[in-house]
Amino acid sequence: MIAYRNSQTGWLIILLLAAGFIYTLSTLSLDAVTTGQYIVLLVLIVAGVLFYKLNVVVERGVIVVSFGQGMISKSIRARDLAGCCVVKVPWYYGFGIRLTPSGWLYNVSGSNAVELTYRSGKKFIIGSNEADVLCETIQDEISKYATPQS
Repeated sequence: MIAYRNSQTGWLIILLLAAGFIYTLSTLSLDAVTTGQYIVLLVLIVAGVLFYKLNVVVERGVIVVSFGQGMISKSIRARDLAGCCVVKVPWYYGFGIRLTPSGWLYNVSGSNAVELTYRSGKKFIIGSNEADVLCETIQDEISKYATPQS
């Protein structure tokens, strides 16, 4: 049974990539199209497909975080976690996949996030427009699937 499912669209990411795409198209001239311009267009399209939304699913003790259609994803077992808490992510951490002083961040929009703390002390941050609900669900999964520490 799925305990939690949410898809968050990164409208700012879509807008910025679309603006870059339109700008690049506007600079094309049919008689002098360069390979570099084609590469820029291709990179913008690929980035849009990969990062336009963030999906989070919590099911049977596993948290799956994926971008776009799921080509980039991370699975985290609840039994490997010590806990989680709701945090605010500074705007300058940006969107996408980022390495922050607190750990890796997956985010597409906003400043609310859930910081997961592994039993090892390592941290992972998931941006969410439903951070409170997500954290509560993860805490429940940690309680259900926790294994005693040796």
